[in-house]
Amino acid sequence: MISKIAVRLATATAAATLATLGIGALAAPSAVAGTSSGPARIQSGTFHLYEKNGYKGGWAGLTGTDKDLRNNHFDNGKKVDNQTSSVKNYTNKYVDLWQNVGCSGAHTTSYPGTKDPKLSNDAIKDNRLSCVKFR
Repeated sequence: MISKIAVRLATATAAATLATLGIGALAAPSAVAGTSSGPARIQSGTFHLYEKNGYKGGWAGLTGTDKDLRNNHFDNGKKVDNQTSSVKNYTNKYVDLWQNVGCSGAHTTSYPGTKDPKLSNDAIKDNRLSCVKFR
């Protein structure tokens, strides 16, 4: 049987080793893109769409091209198609935002690692997004 002192010593040694390596406590799992389990969390490789300006309202996350947003919904149940006002690009990809399903019409590009709090200032304009294309 292992004594309590031996267990404490082993735990302290492990913690010191992790600290030396720059590794802290294990992080809690993050929310899955597009779910409503609390506030939106940053997810590397995810393109976030927001219902309102300034990253407010419902949100949804995409990890790849979607040429028809009509079947997508924000975490609050509202539709994404023609209802997106701001975006955050947590990917290392350029993401083209298009006005029409199938990626045609007016468009704008979101650069890797950037945020756009107000799509109304871009060629795509507010509440006109229907297609997202990663490249």
